[in-house]
Amino acid sequence: MAGYAPAQDAPLDGPENFADDLAGIPGFLIDAQGSARRVHTKWFWVGPLILFSIVSIVASMVLMPVVRHVMEIAPIPDNVDPAQYQRSMQMGLKIQSYTMYLAPIGAAVIFALQALVLFGVSQIFTVRATFRQMFNLIAGCSIIQLLSSIASVVILKTKGDISTMAELRPALGLDIFLPEGTNKFAMAFLGYFSIFEIWWMVMLVLIVSAAFKVNKSKAVMIVAPLVLISLLFRIGGAAFQR
Repeated sequence: MAGYAPAQDAPLDGPENFADDLAGIPGFLIDAQGSARRVHTKWFWVGPLILFSIVSIVASMVLMPVVRHVMEIAPIPDNVDPAQYQRSMQMGLKIQSYTMYLAPIGAAVIFALQALVLFGVSQIFTVRATFRQMFNLIAGCSIIQLLSSIASVVILKTKGDISTMAELRPALGLDIFLPEGTNKFAMAFLGYFSIFEIWWMVMLVLIVSAAFKVNKSKAVMIVAPLVLISLLFRIGGAAFQR
């Protein structure tokens, strides 16, 4: 088929093992060529998924007291019974304290959906990639998004007193330049473009190019729909923010 670009597996030397996979995770920060080889292994995704889950759970545990404080001092909405509001708040906190331990399942589902998008688009562009390879890619690049989560936790823990839900979402993108009171959809749009998200996009493109032997223009077209979907979810989520 004209234009069909088969992926060239570049297996690592020797049999795959968990320790070697763990050692390869940091490469997804800067080493596109080395990371491209990990994409073609069978079980690489396990290490990043475990790491992502652990960091997510720890971050939620660290921020839980801050979230509780904000919810406790938040003004009670109009026409809501104070006792009922208190019960609802306590129930919400209890649910959150349990659901944070479901991070491995949540992360696996998100990785799978993102990998499915990349896999589907790669087929449209006649690039021979498998779902497993795209899952490895998404899992590996999640290390960049972990750095974003860690940065948010550090900012919140060093900020001091936090009194609003908006303050629980520190500005890491272009929204840092917007004044308070800016339209929340504009904030969400510009806030998406943080150094971490841009870093994530760039590494996805470079690794796709290296792993599947396609030029960077085609790699950009493969990654672009995933970025667009992520951006739309971010903007859509702004509708539920107060």
